[in-house]
Amino acid sequence: MSSEETVEAERLSRAFAHDPSPEALRQAYERWGGMVYAIACRAMAPHDAEDVVQQTFVSVWRSRESYDPDAGPLGAWIVAIARRRIADHWRSRSASELAVDPETLHGALEAGEGDPVSDAVEDALTVQEELERLGEPARTIVRLAVVEDRSTAWIAERLAMPAGTVKSHLSRGLRRLRDRWEESHAASA
Repeated sequence: MSSEETVEAERLSRAFAHDPSPEALRQAYERWGGMVYAIACRAMAPHDAEDVVQQTFVSVWRSRESYDPDAGPLGAWIVAIARRRIADHWRSRSASELAVDPETLHGALEAGEGDPVSDAVEDALTVQEELERLGEPARTIVRLAVVEDRSTAWIAERLAMPAGTVKSHLSRGLRRLRDRWEESHAASA
């Protein structure tokens, strides 16, 4: 995300908080709707993901007065709501859709495995949420290094930054992701 995009996201966050009009909601949807859809697609089928996006932005609209831009970026707040809508989706699925062989379930529970799909979805959402909180340029550096598997030298050249600065941002960003990961897993244990 460029500095212009960061400034635009901050402007939109402030506008949404101080004048929660339908226009601000439209702009928020244009800005973060695709990201919410991508997150939802990782957790479910595309047609279900479309429903979750709609439910997310309905929830954003209904709870707009509770958004505080000083507590965090609007995108992170929207992702947190999306995370709850995804969890709601999985909870609301009918028992017949989630039917599992009782012996298989018993074996998984005995082994302490829990629900691997729900765990994977929650892990992906935790990482995405924390990436949103990182801010720039750390967010871009972590994504390039981890998701695209780029070297620090390549990132430094691409972003016109000293390699040491890239390494520092990457180290701090990964440490924050690790801490958040451990925190979320300690809470679920």
